Amino acid sequence: MNGLKVNGIMSPIDNKTVQGMTLIEVMIALVILSVGLLGLAGLQIHGLRGTSSSNSRVQAVFIISDMAERMHANPVAINTNLSYAAVTLKANACGSAPTNCDTASCSSAQLATFDKVNICHSMAANLSPGAIMTISCDATALCVPSPVPSTHTLTLTWNDVHDASLGTVPPQTVTLNILP
Repeated sequence: MNGLKVNGIMSPIDNKTVQGMTLIEVMIALVILSVGLLGLAGLQIHGLRGTSSSNSRVQAVFIISDMAERMHANPVAINTNLSYAAVTLKANACGSAPTNCDTASCSSAQLATFDKVNICHSMAANLSPGAIMTISCDATALCVPSPVPSTHTLTLTWNDVHDASLGTVPPQTVTLNILP
């Protein structure tokens, strides 16, 4: 005899009551599974944000290093006409270089302008539209190397658009000091 023992007394089990019990268990299991999958999706989104944010930082380091290398490759512009002194490059206002120094011969000043425009376009392509690079020197007078070279500070600032959903996020910054 099928039955359920309650307080030592055997009572018969109704088959209709038992049939509904399995359906409730399945529904509870589906709810628990759904909550678990939502948690996994949240972790995946958080991981993607971190990956995207670190990608922006890597791009910023590449861009600022590229500018430093361009400055080292064009010392005449630093030493004579101050083409790299007190510069602010904005990713949303790049313009175009008057001379394409990849295909034509350029003076050091033209090459400096070409470098700045290329770096600006690189910032616009790889970082947020509000990215800004500033180049300054530590000398209070002129940024020329006489008698002692002055240190140039390159600072690249951008807004990490991938974390904007978290509310107000401070701008990200990479700074590089070079001695041209």
